[in-house]
Amino acid sequence: MNIFLCKRRYIYLLTLFFSVTSFSIGINDSKYIELGGSLDPSVMKNVSTVLEQNASDEKFNSVGLVVANGYCSGTWLGSDNTHSYILTAAHCLAGAQGTEFTGQYVSFKKQDGTVLAAGISTNYFRNFTGCSNDIAVAKIPKLADPTDDEGEIIKQPLLDNKLNKNSLLQPTILTGFGYFGTKTLGQLDYNAKRKGDGHIRYYDHHCLVNRAIENTDSWAFASSGDSGSAIWQQRNEHQVAVGVTSWWYGWYHGYSGHVPIARHIDWLKSVVPVVKTIDDISPEIPVEETQWLLTEELPIETTPLEQDVRGSVYYISGQNIVDGPSRYIWRYPRGVTRFATTLVEQNSNVEHKVWLRGQRKTHCGWGKINNSAWCYPSPNLGQLKMEFLQSDNVGLPIGNFQGSFSLIVKSLYDPSYVNEVQVNTNITITTQIESARVITQDISYIGPRYEETIYGTVFYLSENSNSRNRPVWRRNNRGYTELEVDVTNSETGDVKTVILRGERNLGCGWTIMNNAAYCRYQRPIYGELRLSFVPDDNPNLPIGQYSGSLSVTAKGLHKRSFRKDLNFNVELNIIE
Repeated sequence: MNIFLCKRRYIYLLTLFFSVTSFSIGINDSKYIELGGSLDPSVMKNVSTVLEQNASDEKFNSVGLVVANGYCSGTWLGSDNTHSYILTAAHCLAGAQGTEFTGQYVSFKKQDGTVLAAGISTNYFRNFTGCSNDIAVAKIPKLADPTDDEGEIIKQPLLDNKLNKNSLLQPTILTGFGYFGTKTLGQLDYNAKRKGDGHIRYYDHHCLVNRAIENTDSWAFASSGDSGSAIWQQRNEHQVAVGVTSWWYGWYHGYSGHVPIARHIDWLKSVVPVVKTIDDISPEIPVEETQWLLTEELPIETTPLEQDVRGSVYYISGQNIVDGPSRYIWRYPRGVTRFATTLVEQNSNVEHKVWLRGQRKTHCGWGKINNSAWCYPSPNLGQLKMEFLQSDNVGLPIGNFQGSFSLIVKSLYDPSYVNEVQVNTNITITTQIESARVITQDISYIGPRYEETIYGTVFYLSENSNSRNRPVWRRNNRGYTELEVDVTNSETGDVKTVILRGERNLGCGWTIMNNAAYCRYQRPIYGELRLSFVPDDNPNLPIGQYSGSLSVTAKGLHKRSFRKDLNFNVELNIIE
């Protein structure tokens, strides 16, 4: 590269310093034609849509929009309990002439506009003078961490910490927010998150130079408003951030310049204590295995796992969990998690779905196993308690049931932590619980008026409900609760899910079964439960004989001590 070209690059950088927009990508003409069919501005939306879809891959969920001096791109490097650390370009933030600045309001947003961090930021710099040190970190008050498609917090991105010029001269991924255009057509569209493939061609004056070339796999470059996005390359089959976008050289030439991250890695470690680098790559995170034996007699309780973890832990479904939580929640600790595994009855060698109960311990009591919240004074408990209750398994026959399952342990604050609690089961049933009543395709269940003998009203809850399982107060006689019940075909063994209706009598009609209200001009003396099978709710149920079970709990709204656990068998004979 000649000196004249380097001077012109610097002019483009200064232009962006005073008029910051945001970074997206430009592409060469041949790629535009490939995606759109011709070099025609009218097909721009079709081309841009492809680039936007490419950027929606969850591996780019760490890339967001930085709103400060203007609009820039940034990369989430990680968080502590109160702040998020965002990597961006120095010219995107106030105070770039120094090494640290506090007082600017900065926000960091997802593609859909969700704000992940916002507030008065502390900005860190490397005495910004040009492309070689156009790098900054904004420490912003945290609202939430980026998540993957399952709602789990994403792994922190890895940064390049080995300055090897030869390894940097290779294919590169560019993604960020901002303007879109081509070499010939110029600017075509405004801000959106897009992704393209480039190639670092030169290491010039401590600056990485990307160039798009026609009819090659290197077709993208940083474009109008290039601001702070990370560029990515592969290292040991991992995606690694190797540079921060600093400048561009106009639509026609297809060049862009990027700060090499490895050149500043020691400084980054000093201002971002949670930063991850290539050295943190491991083939697989080792899984610690702890085995427990669960019987029908007493609950089992694990050791306090949080003593060895930064922050709190939570539990989600692992091996052989057929019905259980798949992601964490954050709520005041209360309640019980019912989850199911498959066990084999040893004499008949028949598999059965068995329901278990679990809770996680905090300093303010026991709560659901996937609840990651902790209580004062610290997150240092986190024990898992599990138990088998025969009342949860009304249809389970007499016999000995054995098998194994696992629950995965994760930490909300330390995404690298993973553990696995292995549980063996040996459950013996000697007497079968009598069901409260059998529900068939012709016979509904109508229960007693508990309200005649207790103070106040009752309501009914069931884990089989497909709506919110908590009491409500509505003085109307509309609706019913849908209960999803798994039933087994006695001939084929096929498992189907049927819908039952659950209703409660509030004195002036039937309503949803968790409605604890009573009619305005009636006394609370009704409260019967009605459970019924309605063929129109199950139009696709094949002909055959089916059996299943469910449990319902009756509770008092005013008399909190009142509780009845009701068990039901479902026996259906579908003939048409």
